[in-house]
Amino acid sequence: MGKNTWMVVLLIAAGAVVLLLSLYSNKPQSDQGVVISDIFHPASPASPPMVIETSAVKGHAGFIIQVYSFQDKNRAEHALQALKNNGYQAFMIMTDLGKNRVWYRVRVGGIADEPAAHKMLDDIRKTYNSGFILQTVDQ
Repeated sequence: MGKNTWMVVLLIAAGAVVLLLSLYSNKPQSDQGVVISDIFHPASPASPPMVIETSAVKGHAGFIIQVYSFQDKNRAEHALQALKNNGYQAFMIMTDLGKNRVWYRVRVGGIADEPAAHKMLDDIRKTYNSGFILQTVDQ
């Protein structure tokens, strides 16, 4: 075999190894929900988390924290109940993105200002290892 043939065989073998490793990854599957810490990694512990703007949900104006987002309604309801049992003003909203893509977002509301939201986010992350701040805006 020529040098080019060996190079092609080597590239195909490397691709097969990468494919096999990706199949055996320990990351959660998309239908099992998203834990925000799997997506975002802060640049440094000293940098404050970003605040994302969203439309207001009735009864939850100001700042809210999204703790989880699941496609499985039962997992969302279980997480919601756990937050409520720990004294948080938790609620769930359903977002239909079409084509069988429904997400159940578990959030905590009742936060008056941004410093209080950051403090609550720190508390939630200690127990639930997830969450980010949303600021509601009038549309």
